[in-house]
Amino acid sequence: MPVAAPAPASSASAQKKWLVGGAIAAGLIVVGSVGAAIGAGGDRDEAPQASAAPVVVETEEPAAAEPTPTPSAPIEAEVVDAVSFRAQAGSHLDDMNKDLDDIVVTVQEDGFWRLLSNSGELAFNLGQLEGLDVPASVAVTWPESLVALDTALDVLADAVSAQDGPTILAAVEAVRTQVETTRGVVDSAL
Repeated sequence: MPVAAPAPASSASAQKKWLVGGAIAAGLIVVGSVGAAIGAGGDRDEAPQASAAPVVVETEEPAAAEPTPTPSAPIEAEVVDAVSFRAQAGSHLDDMNKDLDDIVVTVQEDGFWRLLSNSGELAFNLGQLEGLDVPASVAVTWPESLVALDTALDVLADAVSAQDGPTILAAVEAVRTQVETTRGVVDSAL
């Protein structure tokens, strides 16, 4: 019985590229699903249900309206604890820096498999940051900072998809810069 010759190196390289490409596509699907689940969490409005009960109409005189009581204390707006905000946001930003460090190590080791999970973790941390209650002192600058961070993460995701090490490393540094800019907003919260 003849033994099959091993596949040429170019075929193995092509198989590796297909495997990496498939893994990246699968990772992007997972990241997109997680992002959609996070973003759609509060969008579950249900339509009112029709009632089958008969409608009864009464023709009585309306009762005299009672005076509306005046509140004894003014209604206060919810105050967000800035210390708690800084601690939570700082923790998520620290996690993002760890994920960025992992991406650098993965690129230096000429591997791309862990890039998908790190990209997913970065997206998760962004979602956590977006879900925080924000003190009034940073109510304007916080969303602006998160938009800039999201934009930097999109550039990184594109670089990971292209599997180009130098481009990935440059995108990591851009995200890291935006993480620190966002940390500056967090630190300014009163």
